[in-house]
Amino acid sequence: MRITSIVVDGVGKFGIRSEVTGLGSGVNILAAGNEAGKSTLFRAVRTCLFERHNTKNESVRILATDGLSLPITVTLGFEHADQPYTITKSFVKSPAASLMRGSVEIARGREADEMLWELLGIAPGSGRSVDESAFGILWVGQGQSFKVPEPTEAATTVLNSAIQAEVGSLVGGERARAVLAALKEELAQLVTDTGRPKAGRPLAEATTRLETLQRDLTGGETRLSVLDGQLVELGSKRSERARLGDPALLKEMTTDLEAAQESQKAGEGAAALLAQFESAEQRSKAILERVEHQLSDLVDRRVRIDSDRQRDKESRAGLAPLEAQEQAARDVIRGARDQVAELDAQAERDEELERSLQQLAGVVARANARETLVRQRDGLVELGERLVKSAAALANNRVTATVLTSLDDVEREVAILTARLEAAAPEVAIELGAAGAGKISIGDVLLAGNAVHAAIDPLTIRVADVATITVIPPKAASAVDQKKRQDAQRRLSKLIEGAGVASASDLRAARARREALEAEALALRAELKMLGISEASPALAIEGLKTEIQAIDAMVAEALTQMKVDSLPSADDIAGRQDGLRLNREEARRQRQALDGAIDAQNTILSNVADARGRLGGTLTEIQNRLEADLAILPDSDRLSLVAAADKAVKDAQGDYRIKAAALEEQRQKAPSVEELERRQNRVARLLNALDNQKTRLGTLDREIANLEGQIQNAGGDGLGEKVEELRQARDLTEREVEKYKGRVETLLLLKSTIEACYTEQRDRLHAPLRRHLKPFLNDVFPAAEIELGDGFSIAGIRRNGPNAENFERLSAGTQEQIAVLVRLAMGAMICDRAQPVPIILDDALVFSDDDRIEQMFDALNRAGLKQQVIVLTCRTRAFALLGGRPLSIATSPG
Repeated sequence: MRITSIVVDGVGKFGIRSEVTGLGSGVNILAAGNEAGKSTLFRAVRTCLFERHNTKNESVRILATDGLSLPITVTLGFEHADQPYTITKSFVKSPAASLMRGSVEIARGREADEMLWELLGIAPGSGRSVDESAFGILWVGQGQSFKVPEPTEAATTVLNSAIQAEVGSLVGGERARAVLAALKEELAQLVTDTGRPKAGRPLAEATTRLETLQRDLTGGETRLSVLDGQLVELGSKRSERARLGDPALLKEMTTDLEAAQESQKAGEGAAALLAQFESAEQRSKAILERVEHQLSDLVDRRVRIDSDRQRDKESRAGLAPLEAQEQAARDVIRGARDQVAELDAQAERDEELERSLQQLAGVVARANARETLVRQRDGLVELGERLVKSAAALANNRVTATVLTSLDDVEREVAILTARLEAAAPEVAIELGAAGAGKISIGDVLLAGNAVHAAIDPLTIRVADVATITVIPPKAASAVDQKKRQDAQRRLSKLIEGAGVASASDLRAARARREALEAEALALRAELKMLGISEASPALAIEGLKTEIQAIDAMVAEALTQMKVDSLPSADDIAGRQDGLRLNREEARRQRQALDGAIDAQNTILSNVADARGRLGGTLTEIQNRLEADLAILPDSDRLSLVAAADKAVKDAQGDYRIKAAALEEQRQKAPSVEELERRQNRVARLLNALDNQKTRLGTLDREIANLEGQIQNAGGDGLGEKVEELRQARDLTEREVEKYKGRVETLLLLKSTIEACYTEQRDRLHAPLRRHLKPFLNDVFPAAEIELGDGFSIAGIRRNGPNAENFERLSAGTQEQIAVLVRLAMGAMICDRAQPVPIILDDALVFSDDDRIEQMFDALNRAGLKQQVIVLTCRTRAFALLGGRPLSIATSPG
């Protein structure tokens, strides 16, 4: 097929009739800017070829021009099998289709759609979909060039047919693919891709029926099992009801309960009387214990009164010696404190004298250092004078190292220029005769013998008084060097004048003197640094020394005035007096320690005396308080009568308690024990509880028996056993049906895996034709590279510079796009070789290709254009200018 014309009307921006002009064989390029309608034309061509004219597809509706109520009309002219055809389709409004061969209409409407697809080898799919076959892999829309070609069923058929034309019919070829397709179709009727039963299909329906029957059977069997259990339970409960409802058993239980209640009542009466006797016995015992305690208390108080009176007498006798001890200790402490005060006063006087001696020692030490300070001051004064002289000499000598360097440079420059001038200047040679000595001079110098002189400057020769000869060198010969030499001599003169000397030799001598002065200045600064002076001048240090000497003189004068002496004592005299003071202070410390020890000892005696007096005082207070309390209860006048009355009350209480205790013991013998009474109460409670439980259980059994009888009647009346058997038979039939389908699935899967294994084994042979067609295109862009193909003609990778292939997914976007386009070109070439040429259309492809790579892709496109039509739509007019081929344009006309 080759497209010869494209005409659109009412399509997108093309509101009026528009036509693509210039279409022909080989490479065709429509280069136009953005929004020129290129992609719209591409979609219009696809719609014309692959959509039914009466489609309601939204992708077709959006092709309509905005604001116009016109149908979408697309006319496509093409050649097929050397015959010219024209297909015209109108969509959405007034849908129509017309297929013409030459100038004769051969089909219309739906027949035109289907005849067009038959011509192009396109198979209509289910519903209104169409398998675009080879067109789907060779027509690449905008943004689709990056994707790897994914052939549809029809496209795969075309590719396999082309392959079989070269390698013959193979397992894994078109027939194998057809068998695989049939296997997949049959498997799709039974299971999903994951192997599960497919909903709504026979296996899923049979499986669902089996599960439902199994659930119903399980439920029926469960209900049947429950019914059997209920029958057993009903018999058991009826037996229990008959046993518990026996009248003899009920009468026996009632008689036992009445006897137990009578026994409990008698025991409780005896226990109540025993409680009364116990209460009377406890009251009598309490009275006895109270009067016995009263008698014991009176006896104890009588003994305590006599004892306390004796202790009071003894304690008062022990207070007298303690007062004498306290007075003696206080007298000793007073005398010791007077001596301590005298020692403290003497210590203060000694401390004052010590401070005076320390101050005097400091004055003596500073006075002794005065001579050293004076020597330092005089040395610094002398050093300062030397520094001033050195600085003055350096200031007068301006010949620094820089000046000397400048002198050497200028002299060197003058010497070089002079040598150059002398080499080029004329020489004046004078030979003196015997009478010529002393008569000829050059300048101001008399010649004593022969001379040769280069005339670089005007030269004056005097011959006694006879003649004066002036030799002037030519100005043009060395004018530049002469000028440079004069400039250098002027700089030399200025340099000597600036240094304040007469000549260069004087300047060098001045420089030597300055170096000596600089060395001396360094030595003086080092001396200052050794003396710890960081300033450039010692003036501050000298002033500091003077101030310190004056302070020492003032201090000495003040000390002499205070001491009222004419001269200071020596340091040894002061040290002797300080040693005497230290000895006195040590003796006073020892005396003070002895006195402090005596005071502490007497204070201990006072503390002990105070403790003893406190204890005796406390004892006397305690005895007196206790005597007052005891005498208030047992006065001496009533002692005998109170004790006698208490003794009589005890004897009376003892007699009453013996009577009450005997009566209590007698009643205890008659009354049941606590354990027996509790046993009788528990028996009554047990019998009552047993009778209540029996009545309750009989009611519960009556209800449960009625409930079980109703359940059994309901379950047995609907033919439960027959239903269970019917479900079991239906379940077995369905199981066999499911197993039959599963066996079919296993067989199909085994056959599918076997064919796929064979297909994999021969995939390299199947891919050989595509690789052969791909090789020249690949060599245009990636020389010596190989593409690795996977299942379904997918691209696995590329091998370029080594044995290992690069994964396709890891390549750059631009490289992926280029390889994908090259594979499409190879598929087109392979299909074209079977005399089924399909145009290649690329819409805005190669967007990420660099300048070099895109030219290589142009070579590949032109290679494809040698055998089939290639149409390139692009907005990159400058980049695609080198593609070549036929330039296309869009022409519009009003009708």
